[in-house]
Amino acid sequence: MKLRDVRKLAETRAAFDFEVPVAALPGLPTVLGAGNGQVQVQVRFSREQGFAIADVALSASLQVTCQRCLAPMPLTVRAHSPVLVVESEREAEDAPAGWETFLAPEGRMSLEALAAEELLLALPIVPLHDAGAECLAAESDAGSRQQAPAAVEKATATVRPFADLKALLEGGSKAPK
Repeated sequence: MKLRDVRKLAETRAAFDFEVPVAALPGLPTVLGAGNGQVQVQVRFSREQGFAIADVALSASLQVTCQRCLAPMPLTVRAHSPVLVVESEREAEDAPAGWETFLAPEGRMSLEALAAEELLLALPIVPLHDAGAECLAAESDAGSRQQAPAAVEKATATVRPFADLKALLEGGSKAPK
């Protein structure tokens, strides 16, 4: 990973287009790199309000695990976001509200690390097959789904844990002292 000077990148309005294997991105879970996925990254630097800005666009084809059926599934991720590149935690705290920040200690950063962070932010929290796609869990749960309405009705019965509290409090005040 080559470290680059953020100030120079912003002042020269540097632009990078590159492709990198998911397994080569730092800090990603190893399961993401298992499917030989590739990430196409475009980074455009500029300066705005005195801050270095990296406009990051990425596209990736990954192999993840569906959390419903636990079967492998392909996942295409596309993301585009402007990122404020800061040199310290203090500078991040002073950043304008609403901006995503990326920490570049001593003004140096790795484009691969930036791409890895953006990919992590773009991933779904719980990967699932699409509603129209075949999911192994959908087939095995078909029988249990027919019983679900009764279970849902029972689970949604109103529970009032403090319903008798008023009577207890009134009864307690009538008790002899």
